[in-house]
Amino acid sequence: MPVLRSFPEPDAREAEENLRSIRELMERSTRHSTFSGLSGVMDGAASIAGCVLTQSLTQKSAPTTEFRVDFIAIWSLVIVAAIGMDYLLTKRKAAMVGKRIISRLGKQMVIGAGPGLGTGALLTLFFMQRSIITEIYPMWMLCYGCAVCAVGLFSQREVLYLGAAFLAAGAVTLVLIPSWGLPMMAVTFGGFHIGYGLAMSRKDGW
Repeated sequence: MPVLRSFPEPDAREAEENLRSIRELMERSTRHSTFSGLSGVMDGAASIAGCVLTQSLTQKSAPTTEFRVDFIAIWSLVIVAAIGMDYLLTKRKAAMVGKRIISRLGKQMVIGAGPGLGTGALLTLFFMQRSIITEIYPMWMLCYGCAVCAVGLFSQREVLYLGAAFLAAGAVTLVLIPSWGLPMMAVTFGGFHIGYGLAMSRKDGW
């Protein structure tokens, strides 16, 4: 008759150790962000350059068809440069922390940011067709703030703070100081990004 062997059950101490190891792995995966601090600084610098070029363009010509084309060209270049730098630097940072830049979480972030960014693009076309420039800037801040807050739901809490700062600045600009829209663009898209990049570089490195 075969002898049935009894296997010892894991004790409470071993179970706690296993749970502790799992918790540490999960914390490590969220602690090390793939965001590059240098990316934030470069994005801010590109935005400030866009503001300077836009100010020069505004002083030279009225909001005609040629002005609208130049305006859209300037900020399209800023966006392309920012996205390109984000991709390259984030890819480098992801490799450093053992993550992939293209992941299920990354796709969820893109989907979450889509409505805010898409709304900003539509409002831009609406205001440009009517040669309304000053209202575009606070709308950009508000739409971008919504997009960043949506991304912050899947990321570190500092991202939510950045989105909230854009929302607050956009609301103040729209309601109280609409004529300061372009300088506030330099403060928000330029200064906020640079400040955020420097803060994150101290926390997670470049």
